[in-house]
Amino acid sequence: MKTKYKSIVIDDEQLARQRLINLLAPHNDRVEIIGEAANGKQAIEMINQLKPDLIFLDIQMPEKSGFDILKELHHQPLVIFCTAHDEYALLAFETASIDYLLKPIKKERLEKTIAKLELIERENNLSQLEEILAKQFSTITKKELSSIPVKLGDRVAFVAIEDITHFKAEDKYVSINNNEGKEFIIDHSLNYLEQKLDENFLRVHRSCIVNTMYIKEIKRYLGGRYILQLNDVRQTKISSGKNYHDKIKSLMNF
Repeated sequence: MKTKYKSIVIDDEQLARQRLINLLAPHNDRVEIIGEAANGKQAIEMINQLKPDLIFLDIQMPEKSGFDILKELHHQPLVIFCTAHDEYALLAFETASIDYLLKPIKKERLEKTIAKLELIERENNLSQLEEILAKQFSTITKKELSSIPVKLGDRVAFVAIEDITHFKAEDKYVSINNNEGKEFIIDHSLNYLEQKLDENFLRVHRSCIVNTMYIKEIKRYLGGRYILQLNDVRQTKISSGKNYHDKIKSLMNF
């Protein structure tokens, strides 16, 4: 007998909630809607009280984002993110989500999500599902990554990829630096970012990735290293690492 997942739809837009509920109607043998929430506070209370098996969670909402909601739960359901922003995939992939639906949600795409629920039930573990999700997120190509979400207090802002001059790792943190000299702390490692960024971004040091579009000048330095000066408001200078000599030499045709 197939499992029926008690579910809650969470979205600050009433029309979006209703549209998703309508799309889920043909799957009422698998998904039972037991509640709707229009904001973070309401969602947290409802989830902890009703203890659903599954939630359909919007990410960008006033006061509390979808990620904020997950941090405050005492009961942890399966999560399917629903959002209009593909940039959130960077964060969503690191949560316990089983899928990531881009709005407007298509009937065919939702059917694939329902199939994932069947996979969880059949395998009784998440290992195979994680492999599927990894492949799914890898289809969000580098060219589609137009901005990176950063947390600013109780809200999430987006830093446009084209405005980023470099990423720098220091101590336990990684920072985004833009052309206006502003700095934002993010949770992702440089290794992770290196896999997601397009060909304009070059690892020049174990602690630094540079947007080559902002390189103003390159000077030879000691020990096969280089000094890169960036064309930002700070005229930032970055020293390359010895192990990255060939990459920079090839880039600048030395």
